[in-house]
Amino acid sequence: MALIMQKLESRVRQISLVDGNVQSSSDLISITIPSSPLAPQAPKGSLYILVEPDTLVSHSRQACLLALRTIQRAFYDETTSSITAAMRRAIASANKVVYEENIPQPAGQRATVGLTMAVIKDADLYVAQVQPAQAYVLSQGALRAFPAHPSWDPAHVSVAPFNRAGALGASLFIEPEFYRCTMRAGETLILTSSGFSPLLTRSETNQILRWRDPEASGERLLQIAAQHQLLDAYALVVSLEAQRMAAIQAEASAPAIAPQAAPFWAGWLKRWRPVADSAPPVAPVPPRPDPLTTLPPPSPYSTNPIARPAPLDIGEDLGTRYARTQQERSRENPDSELPPSTFLGEEGYFSTSRRIDLGDGPELAATARPYRTRYEKRPFVDLTWKERLLLPFRLLWLALDEAMRARRVRPLNTPPAILRGQGLSYRRNQINIPWIMLMAMSLLIVILILYGINLTRQNDQELALEYITAAETRLATVREATSETVALDALELARQAIDEVRASSVVTDTNPTLWLRYQEIQREYERALAAVQRVTFLDSPTILSTHPIPDGSFMGLVVPPSSTTITDPYQLEIMNYIYTLDAERANTPLYRIPRDGGPPETYLQPSTQIGETIVGPMRAALWRIDQVVAVDQAPEGFGYYFRNRDQWNYSKLGGSEIWQVRDQLRIAEYDGNLYVWGAVPNEVLKFNSGSYGDTPEYWLDPASLADVDLSNVVDMAVDGAIYLLKSNGGVLVFSQGRLVSEIKPEAITPPITDATRLFITNDGFGGGAIFIVEPVNGRIIQMDKVTGRIIQQMRMRTDSDYQLNQLSDIVVVANGPRTLIYMVNGNQILRTDLPAPPRPFREETSTPTPAVQP
Repeated sequence: MALIMQKLESRVRQISLVDGNVQSSSDLISITIPSSPLAPQAPKGSLYILVEPDTLVSHSRQACLLALRTIQRAFYDETTSSITAAMRRAIASANKVVYEENIPQPAGQRATVGLTMAVIKDADLYVAQVQPAQAYVLSQGALRAFPAHPSWDPAHVSVAPFNRAGALGASLFIEPEFYRCTMRAGETLILTSSGFSPLLTRSETNQILRWRDPEASGERLLQIAAQHQLLDAYALVVSLEAQRMAAIQAEASAPAIAPQAAPFWAGWLKRWRPVADSAPPVAPVPPRPDPLTTLPPPSPYSTNPIARPAPLDIGEDLGTRYARTQQERSRENPDSELPPSTFLGEEGYFSTSRRIDLGDGPELAATARPYRTRYEKRPFVDLTWKERLLLPFRLLWLALDEAMRARRVRPLNTPPAILRGQGLSYRRNQINIPWIMLMAMSLLIVILILYGINLTRQNDQELALEYITAAETRLATVREATSETVALDALELARQAIDEVRASSVVTDTNPTLWLRYQEIQREYERALAAVQRVTFLDSPTILSTHPIPDGSFMGLVVPPSSTTITDPYQLEIMNYIYTLDAERANTPLYRIPRDGGPPETYLQPSTQIGETIVGPMRAALWRIDQVVAVDQAPEGFGYYFRNRDQWNYSKLGGSEIWQVRDQLRIAEYDGNLYVWGAVPNEVLKFNSGSYGDTPEYWLDPASLADVDLSNVVDMAVDGAIYLLKSNGGVLVFSQGRLVSEIKPEAITPPITDATRLFITNDGFGGGAIFIVEPVNGRIIQMDKVTGRIIQQMRMRTDSDYQLNQLSDIVVVANGPRTLIYMVNGNQILRTDLPAPPRPFREETSTPTPAVQP
């Protein structure tokens, strides 16, 4: 007996609340169930759609109905056999239609739509959603929610709303969420509007789905909406049940090919088809011959080769035709036209023999031109003014060209006879080489080369002296300038002259005269540059470490503060290292490097198990009180790692599973509290000391941010107050969550356009400095923390082995009388002394002007 697969049928119930009034159905819900297995919709299954407006405007309902009709039509019109692909294309078509309807609308009147689209094909359920939307299904005895509300998760610290990627009509691009599961008989699917999601608990939803009665489930949803005073809501309950066994057995036992036509058109055919008197007898089918005793049928193809085609008859050849033509011509024209000498026995008039050419044609062919002359003489009045100017030169060139091409056809004089030496003629004679002439010619060439080299060197030296003199003159103009604008112009001209001197091949340490003058003007230029543009140079940097991978790079830097009061050996060991992260985002470890330099050591490696947690890629590292701490990003959220002697401990940052990190996560510490920028747009999160697992508080006051643009903030620092760095170098200062002031840097050359990081120092009296990193110009800018005055902009020299074109982070540490700068530059970590600030331009101009040496 053949096994019959269990077939399912669906029972549905709609509920609808409009302004608190109960309705039997909703026009925002669409149900499409194929009427029979032969229906056009049968290959793709049953379709259930629920749409709801995302933004309430005057035409929100029209947009929902437009999206509903478009999805229903586009899904079944798709020719693809993939249900998921058909759902994706139908949603894309609806999004395009709603988006085109929103184009003429103003920004505040554009309607966006959320939807839940479910397809049931046999026992498979396909769900596609665009938020806002909500669906629940009982599959394989387990409850599943699409999407799951945060209140259902016991580890969730808040009930914040969902992160919506974008509703229909908001953008030309849409990315729906897809789910798939299997359903059995007696299991239920519920599609609801998003208003039900915060009202339905897990236990309540599980109980409703297990009733297996769409009518009872719908009534319970109406009761929940009434209890919570929900005015506008709607839902669709779909329950699967097994078909009656009699219908299934009848369908399974039916023959594969019916002996008669289908009932709905067979009767019509019988009325118009004549009835035969009797059916003709059916001839018996002969038995198939035995292949072992019967020869195979002959092949229809011949084994003979293909016959070659007969040659074409193109008539007589040209030679035969020419001879025949000559004979016919001689018969038609007798000897009357021949000269009299023909009859006297001389050579015939017509001769086919070739005469010998005794001329000089081959020799003349070497100098002949193929088609026409290269230059044709034209009347002077026909020439243009350009051709008239070039006419003498063209004639001279043609004369030289003709002279070079001319060849003598035969020698004018007979060459003298060659006198052979005595002896046998087959012996080889010694070649007579003019050695004296060759030596004289070689000596002349060497003298000319040396003279040219000496002349070129003298010219280069004179040119270098001129540039040195010009640079000294421009530097004198800088010292005597009455304003910074005039000084900047003269300084730019001096830089150009010094660049020419530096590029000269004669200005080297082997030429002391020029080398000493070049060194002197270089020092004068740097002093003038420091006075006018406040530019200083970082001399003699020390490489502390290099990345272990050749093409790798570091990111971020943690340098413990210097202290002389610590005696704990464990604390001393921690403070003898500096810490940094790897720039690779997929697998970012935490390194530690000896403070005096050395290879990096892995301090905390991703994929390491700490307790019950697997460490994820590191995203930030910072110094907290007496140890280094790290923050990683795992699928379940961000984690906080700290050391307890020789063991790492872990704590999950509260609420971090809903963070939306875009580029970089900036984390700072002050007084044990953690401040986070970049997790929530335009907001600073504060974790109180010792309560990192609790939900953070929003630190910024929204009332003070009405006219503040935080879109171009790139970094954050905390020093009692919170400093937010903007890409143009401006610094926003916040205190107690409110904007206190904005520090705008003084205008410098070149202006600040792409700042990336900042570092704050404090002098203990309310002052200090702000260090700004700008990799695009390869510089570090030191700015007064109170006034915004530029103290200095630090760079590497152009001839230095290190350039700050990959500078990503700095740390400034006061070490006794010295102030050190630690820099992360690509795959290197450098350390150097902080240069002394240059004197202002006005103080520089008040000094006596030294005399300029000519």
